[in-house]
Order: sequence, then structure tokens, then C-alpha cells
Amino acid sequence: MVAKRLPKLLSTTILSCAILPLLMLSNSFAAEDALSDASIVSYDPSEFEQFSPVTLLDILQRIPGVQEVLNSNRRGRNQRGFGSAGDQILIDGKRLAGKSNNINDALSRISANQIARIDLIRGAASGLDVQSQGLVINVILVEGASKSTTFWRVMGEYTFGHSFIPQFLISHSGSTGALEYSASIERKNDNGYRPSEELFFDPDDNLTGAQDIDHVFKFKGVKITSTLGYHFEDGGELRLNGLFEPNQFTFHEERIETGEEPDSRIWDRDTDNGKWEIGGDYNRDLGFLGHSKTLFVINNNTEDTEITRLRDLTEPTYLYANEFTDTKRTEKIFRSSVTPEIALGQTVEIGGEVAINTFDKMFDSFERDTADDPIELDTADNVEIKENRYEIFAIHSYDITPQIVLQSSITTEFSNIVADNIFVNGTIDRRDTSFTYFKPRLNVRYDFTQVDQFRATVEKKVSQLRFDSFVTSFDAQNDEVKVGNTDLRPTQTWEFNLAYEHRLANDAGTLEAQTYYHYRKDHQTRVDFTDYVNFDGNQVTADEFFALPPDMALRDIIDFTPTQGNINSAYIYGVDLSSNLRLGFVGIPEATLTLGYRYERRRSLDQFTQEMRNFARHSDHVYKLNFRHDISKWRFAYGFDMNIRSDWANYDMRYFQPQSPSARITAFAEYNINTSIKARLDLLEITGSQGHQTTVRYTDHIRFNEVSSREERENNKPRALQVSLQGSF
Repeated sequence: MVAKRLPKLLSTTILSCAILPLLMLSNSFAAEDALSDASIVSYDPSEFEQFSPVTLLDILQRIPGVQEVLNSNRRGRNQRGFGSAGDQILIDGKRLAGKSNNINDALSRISANQIARIDLIRGAASGLDVQSQGLVINVILVEGASKSTTFWRVMGEYTFGHSFIPQFLISHSGSTGALEYSASIERKNDNGYRPSEELFFDPDDNLTGAQDIDHVFKFKGVKITSTLGYHFEDGGELRLNGLFEPNQFTFHEERIETGEEPDSRIWDRDTDNGKWEIGGDYNRDLGFLGHSKTLFVINNNTEDTEITRLRDLTEPTYLYANEFTDTKRTEKIFRSSVTPEIALGQTVEIGGEVAINTFDKMFDSFERDTADDPIELDTADNVEIKENRYEIFAIHSYDITPQIVLQSSITTEFSNIVADNIFVNGTIDRRDTSFTYFKPRLNVRYDFTQVDQFRATVEKKVSQLRFDSFVTSFDAQNDEVKVGNTDLRPTQTWEFNLAYEHRLANDAGTLEAQTYYHYRKDHQTRVDFTDYVNFDGNQVTADEFFALPPDMALRDIIDFTPTQGNINSAYIYGVDLSSNLRLGFVGIPEATLTLGYRYERRRSLDQFTQEMRNFARHSDHVYKLNFRHDISKWRFAYGFDMNIRSDWANYDMRYFQPQSPSARITAFAEYNINTSIKARLDLLEITGSQGHQTTVRYTDHIRFNEVSSREERENNKPRALQVSLQGSF
């Protein structure tokens, strides 16, 4: 009952906290900022000395509104190449030239004494390495000062009821003359378990059995990163980044079933993954031609997986299925541009980008029914893909007045995808497809007071294809093989966004509201790839087939086949509200509170039921709450983070899975032993649960509406405790 009341309680709290500062501070909303650009708020590191920060991350976490950016960066991104968007955190106005080598990894390794200034830039701004419609954080490092520093961290994690595992990281950065360098090595470990309980019911709602699932996993890996930077005498600057990350993941899952015809099983999975990446950027002034910048990245990712499945645990066990998956991904991206100033207050960036992606994946599945049968190849899929993509772009920035900035861009993309299905007999089925996309963007920022800002964006986007969907794979949760589809097309989206932001007086925080509408073409979802025939064996459409009498003999000869595919259209609309507050107005000046609420509706035509529904795994309502309280006189801080989602569902041809997720809550406490060493305690997965899931399974096809069984599942996620000690010298 408490979990069901939380969304209503949080929404009331969010509205109250958003309105209260307006009532209490409305008399002090005058234009108190003396900044020449109202869209920029600057912070000097001296403002945070009372908190004894050790790293850049320690400072950023204490600035209202930044935590959500940090969380977003941690989740990663899957965009096409570099593009004009990118990380919302820049170092000296530049983004990191890498994709796997993430900017968040660098934040905790930059010492607090290396920082000259932090700028929070809201809305469109000229001269940035990225285009943004929200917040961009630009960290300016100290020039000319020694940047030699060593950062270290030791950490241990204990999962309740399981084991304690250690981790460590050490990095060093420095400079000598015009050369800057850094290197780090991190040992990563993660062990744990995720138990679940299931109840099985027949179509008449009679309990037929139960199942306990004990899922134990182990992860271990090493991450090595390095950076080199050199400042040339002619003003040019070169930076190179490197990443090497081998790791191994294993899990052991026991499914112990009781009741009618119990079918207990053991699943083992072993995955070896190797990843490396080299990236770089070069910037220099070209005089009257303007400023040039060039970025490149080359990466490689290999992954080999074996899944072994055993049956009949009460008798001598036997292998009944084996799956082998070998995957190799490579990416090469080169982007270059020049930015001349064409008139007072105007710049234009003109350039191009080339991206060459390859993806090779082989999937083999072997099965047998009984221990006496030979194990034979059941499914084989081998796909080799190469994508060549080229872009030319022009980005125009116009500071119409000090209060109004207009950014517009035009990008034309040309791409070619060659996908080869290589069959067991050696024959090849090739898909060779070319695309041309015209992608305009228009973004305006209007500061109608020093503390009030309006933003509007219209943009055409094209998604990055997930090549994994081209190849057959095994769905462990539903114990079935999912067929691949090499005919997938990228999704095209027109996005319309309006945002309003208000900054409270004396840097007390921000209030923001955003509304948006997205229209999608070639939307990707699960579709019906079945070849339907009538009683005479003639091919018919799906509608014609389901209009026939539901004859089981006819249904038995049909190979009902769902897969990932494209449909004509889909749409998204929503409202996003947030407030980032310093709590001085309630007597806690060293505390920050971030509240957020998002209502988002995503609708598309279900290809199996022919009804409009939400996207799979999407929650209409999301509530966020983040609190941090520093007690500087004790050099102590504590806080918590909460994320609550409303119910969501997963859909397919043979099942419907509604789920009620539990709130995700974490808490922390940290103590600065001195200005160089900090101890921290994190409590993870405080609820100890991932929520409740129902699975309704259908005979053949959901459109017949014949339920074969129902499963009720409780997904648990045990609490974990992290203890860390970090410092720099």
C-alpha cells in the first residue's frame, strides 16, 4: 500500500516545493545578476572551500541542477557518430573525443585545485563544442599551473547475504612544458545475486506450480585509460585519449520448480568481452578563416558468450541446450569543421563527418528433447554488416541581441548498409540499402529578464540502428529464440520542444518546465513476420487469416514469427517539471534538493492486437527526488536519491507482461578526513525489490485471445553496501 501511495505523495511534495519558494522569494526576484550574459552562471572554486572538496566531482555535486546531468552521462548514449550534440559536460570548452571512454570517468580524477572556474550555460550559446537545448557545464582548468596530481580510490562492496568484493583505481596526471598527460588503471569487481519467486496458474486460474529462481552473477575486469595533450607554438592543441578494457561476466541460475510436471533447470552463462578505443581532437586558429577543430575515434569491441542449459535436477542432469554467440563491433569516426566569424555576433561552423561501422555476429543454438537424443544444431544465424555514413553540415549561431540567441543547422546524411546473411551451406543473402536524410535544426533562447529564460527547439533526428536486432538471439527471461531482421531502417523523429526556466535570487536554485511533442517515422517495434495461408494453402494477409474459423489443424502448420521491425509512425508527447533548490529559505543553507516529475505518453499501433498502446517498457509517470546536506563544520555530508516509475508493460506475439516496479532508492554518507582524503558509505537498493511482474502467455498468437498460462513473479534485488576511501596528492 505504501508503494502505491508514493507517486501521489511525491507529486504533492513536488508541487508544494515548487510553489513554496515562489511565495517566499517572490519579492527578491529582481534582476540581481550583473552578468553580461544572463544565460551563464559562473562558480569560483573558492565558493566550495568550506566543503573541503577533493575532486571536480565533489564540487559539481553541490551545484543545483548538475546531479541530473551527472546521472544522464552515467547512463551513456547511443547516438550516430559524434554529431553536433554530445556530452553536457565540457572541459575547457571541449568534449572528450571518445564514446566508450566516457567523460564521467574523468570527473572524479580531476583534482579540485586544478579548477579555475565552472560555467553553467543554459540554452543556445555560440562557440560551444555541442548544441544543447538545456544545461551545459563548462569546466575551465587553471592555466600555467602545475597539474601534477595522483588520485586513488579503494572500495569494497558487500551484497547482503552474499559476499564482499574489493575494487581499486589509481590515476596520475601531470604536465611538462607544453605536454600534458594522464593515465589510470581500475580494477572492477561485482558479485551478487537476484532471487525471484514465481507462481504458475492455468487458464482457469488454478495454481499449478511454483518456482524459485536463484540467480548468482560475477563480474571482473580491468579498465586502463590514458590522455596526452600538447600545445603547439602556433596555438594548435592536440589531445589523444586511449582506453583498454577486458572483462569477464558469468552467471549461474537455478530454477527449482514444484507442482504439476515440474521442470527444474540450471542455466550457466560465460561471457568474455574485450574493448579498446583511441580518440583524439586537434584545434587551432586559422586566422581570417576562423577556428578549426577535428575529432576522430577508432574502437573495437569483441564479445564471446556460451550459454549451457541443464534439465532434470532430481535425476542425473543432462545438457538439453547450448547457445554460442560471437560478436565483433568496430567503429571509425572522423569529424572536421571550421568556424569563421562571418559578421558581428554571427558565426557559422561548416564541416563534415565520416563514420564506418562494422558488426559481425554469429549465433548457434543446439538442442535435444531427452538425454538419449543426440544434441543437434537447431538454429544458426551468421550476419556480417558494414555501414558507411557521411555527413555534411552547417551550423549558424546569431546573437541577435544580448537577450536573444538563434542557432540553426542543416545536416545532410548519406549512408549505405550492406548486411550479409551467411547460411550454413555457404550461400549469402545480401541486403544492400542506401539512405539519404535531411536533418534541420532550429533553436532559440530568449532571456526576457536576467532570471527568466524561454527556449524553443525544432529538430529532425535519425536514430542509430542496433545491429544486434539484425541477428537471432536467445531471450532468457521468456526461454525462446528471437529471430533477427536485416531489413531494419533507422527511425526518423521530428522533435518540438518548449522550455521555460526561472533562476531564484542569490543562486538559490532553478525552476523549470518543459513540454514536447515527437513524431516518429519508421518506428521500431515488435512486428508480425508470419507467412499466413488459408485452407487451400494460398497466401493471405494477417487480417484475412484471423477472419477464418480458428481451426487448430491450420494453426499447427503456421510458423508464427515475431521479430523487430519498422512501422509507419508513432508519437510521443509529455511535460517535464523540475526544481533544483538550495534550502536556505527553510534554514538549511548547505542542503540542496532536486525534485522532478515527468509525464510522457508514447503511443504506437500494436502489430499483434491492432490496438493503440504505449511503447514496451515505458512508464507514463516518473518521479525523481535527490537530497544532499553538507555539514561543513563537521566535514560531513549525507543524502539520498529516489526514482519511482509508474506501471509499465512488455508486449509480444505470445505474451503480455505488465509490471509494477519498485522505487529505486540509494543513500550515502561521506566524511572528509582532510583536504585530500574522503571516506564514503553508500547503501544501494534500499527497497530490496525490483517489483512484481505478471506474464500472461497465449496459445500461438495473442490475437486468438486463448490464454495458456499465467505467471506471477516477485523480482528481488538484495541490498548492498559500498565502502570507499579516496584521495589525491
